[in-house]
Amino acid sequence: MKRQDFKAPNSNTVTSRYEKPVIDRLLGRTTLKWVCDDGHTEELKASLRFTDYEGNFPSLYSVARLPYVMRTYMQARTCPIMKYPVPFIVLDAIKYLDGLVRPGIRVLELGGGNSSLWFLEKGVKLVTYEHNVEWAQIILKEVHSNPEKYNENRFNLNVMQGADTITDLKRLENEYFDIVLVDSMNDFTRRNDCIRAALKKLKPGGWLILDNSDNPVNWNGAELLEGKEMHKFTGFSPMALFVCQTTFWKI
Repeated sequence: MKRQDFKAPNSNTVTSRYEKPVIDRLLGRTTLKWVCDDGHTEELKASLRFTDYEGNFPSLYSVARLPYVMRTYMQARTCPIMKYPVPFIVLDAIKYLDGLVRPGIRVLELGGGNSSLWFLEKGVKLVTYEHNVEWAQIILKEVHSNPEKYNENRFNLNVMQGADTITDLKRLENEYFDIVLVDSMNDFTRRNDCIRAALKKLKPGGWLILDNSDNPVNWNGAELLEGKEMHKFTGFSPMALFVCQTTFWKI
């Protein structure tokens, strides 16, 4: 079934379960359940080894790169920092983003990691919000150990979560950033809240990117961007053996 067959959750709460844990985990077969504004319950089933939550099949480009996906998946089990860091988004989306990024542009990132290193290597001015202190320290250690590759003077890393992140976002200058990447963990900083707070921070013609835009928990945020120029990508991501979706909107 497609997204248009469902109503969005009335909150950020979406529960998931495996009805047959061993088989379901193998197939990525997940059942999601949530409550809508009118009080009725919606239920969505997906097999994430084959489609995203909206029923879209992965791109041929990402399928062809499954050996790379598998290799990075195995590498991530021993070291969280990739040998050649890239954003943890759909492979097609990485390629599209690469065409938008150029030295000196301003990027706001909600959820840091390998994407932070990728942006810094490309010479952007980067502001990142990350909820996990230990993960932030790993990122900073990598930056400090490679000063020729990563310019720490172009990097502003903020370690906070939830309401603190949203409050701090609102203090940033309006129409300042060229790109906003929303990839925070919903358990700590809700992506829908990030989108609401970050929209005013984008320059006209700037890009807002939402990872996992197919997940119902993020639908309310995506609805704020209806009517904007949109580019949606479904496929596999580095370090992940399941199908997901990344969407770009031009503001």
